[in-house]
Amino acid sequence: KFHSYYGDGMVLQSGGEGQHGSRVWGYGTYYDPNDPNGSDVMFRCLTTQGNTFFGGYSIGQISANIWEIVFSPNDPGDLCQLQISSGEEVLSISDILFGDVWICSGQSNMEQTMANIINAEEEIANSANFSDIRFTVIQNTIAYEENDDMDIVLDFPWSDPSYSEGLAEMSAICFLYARNIFSETGIPQGMVASDWGGTPIESWTNTEVLESCNVPAGPEPCSICEGCDGEQFCYSVLWNAMINPLKRNFVKGFLWYQGETNGGYGGYLGFNRDYYQCTFPAMIDSWRHEFSLHSMTDDTAPFGFVQLASWRPDTTEASFPVIRWHQTADHGFVPNEEMENVFMAVSLDTYDDKEDYPGNLHPRYKQIVAERLAVAGLNIAYGLNYPTNGPFPVSVEIEGNTITVTYDKDLTYLANEISGFYYCTQLDSCDAGIFLDLWREIEMESVEQVSPKEIVVQLEENQPFWLSYLWRETPVLAYKGLPVYEAAETSLPSPPWKWLVERRKYGV
Repeated sequence: KFHSYYGDGMVLQSGGEGQHGSRVWGYGTYYDPNDPNGSDVMFRCLTTQGNTFFGGYSIGQISANIWEIVFSPNDPGDLCQLQISSGEEVLSISDILFGDVWICSGQSNMEQTMANIINAEEEIANSANFSDIRFTVIQNTIAYEENDDMDIVLDFPWSDPSYSEGLAEMSAICFLYARNIFSETGIPQGMVASDWGGTPIESWTNTEVLESCNVPAGPEPCSICEGCDGEQFCYSVLWNAMINPLKRNFVKGFLWYQGETNGGYGGYLGFNRDYYQCTFPAMIDSWRHEFSLHSMTDDTAPFGFVQLASWRPDTTEASFPVIRWHQTADHGFVPNEEMENVFMAVSLDTYDDKEDYPGNLHPRYKQIVAERLAVAGLNIAYGLNYPTNGPFPVSVEIEGNTITVTYDKDLTYLANEISGFYYCTQLDSCDAGIFLDLWREIEMESVEQVSPKEIVVQLEENQPFWLSYLWRETPVLAYKGLPVYEAAETSLPSPPWKWLVERRKYGV
């Protein structure tokens, strides 16, 4: 039988190298091909040019109970049928579409479905004709041991958006990202949602990564906070069960939305919060390594993530601001030297005051976030002329009481709710605790834009200090109401950042 990942209507990754492209694999023993009733593989494809071709392939028995077929590279849009005859048994997969495959993972904001976004019914209806986007959802499962041959369970079979009931249960960020990418490139997209609400990064990361980051041993029984108990919180169990079994598959890249659990939900220091700047980049490298070792996935495959959204409007807890910083390996932007081929979307202007779910911690405004993620992905994953981020400082200089922040691109500055800027003089303690009490907000009248790329801040402070931007869990309440955006049509917001300022030229 096939591994349960494979099924009618699925997407396999196009491309490859030499004679090696995507593969399918499964369980059992194939008959000796020298036997007159032995194994036969029929692979028939229709190209986008209307040509039909047949591929002749053989089955490889890679272990006592595991077989595989490795295909030659196929072009995006090829539509294929696979039939395997082995003795009297016949296995088949129909309507296989070649394109780009993305694995979408994380916790509840990645898990949040199309049924739970703003204008959900309209979005689902308007997506019905995007038949070249296919998707499926991995059922939540744990495993205490890593087993490359482990099977999975799908919540529903591979589907396209005409199956509205299935689309309603698909990750919104995952699907909407694909819709934006397809609309720009025309490349079919295969989206695999493998996520679990409330889970920490440690559950999605293998033991070697956690050891390399010196992450403290996990509590027994598995718990991340009072009342947060469950086997899904145990280290590596979701990597073992929901990601590792997929690694024989050639994929384009990965999408990630997670961090709330590690930052902390209120009144405590989070769960391994200040290891995240190590665990997240190391997890990215590990996933890439494992997939590239077992398939044709690139060892620097594109990896996109969403910075944590706003939640509570009046809190000064440090949890989300610190995690957002750690999500970039403490650089404030991606890609960077520690996070090659990584891209992100800023979501701090999607505050949702609706109580309960969806809303609040799970903003319904997923469309704009997916659009921003796709804009950056079009650059990193597809090499197109799109920006990877909104305006970001290239220098911060002080003269007298005037601080000049120079950005890497033209910007617009509009301070309707806040100036956006904060400062802290206790350099080693600013983000060390649970709260941001050491950070002081800079008033709106002290900040102005003086040129297309420059903002000046007036501040009377003689000792060294950190200058930051958007250093709050919920800096603004208005939708798309942040102070600094890119002046270009894509209008990406400036991400949160901090910069050490002394009375000379400065660097982060």
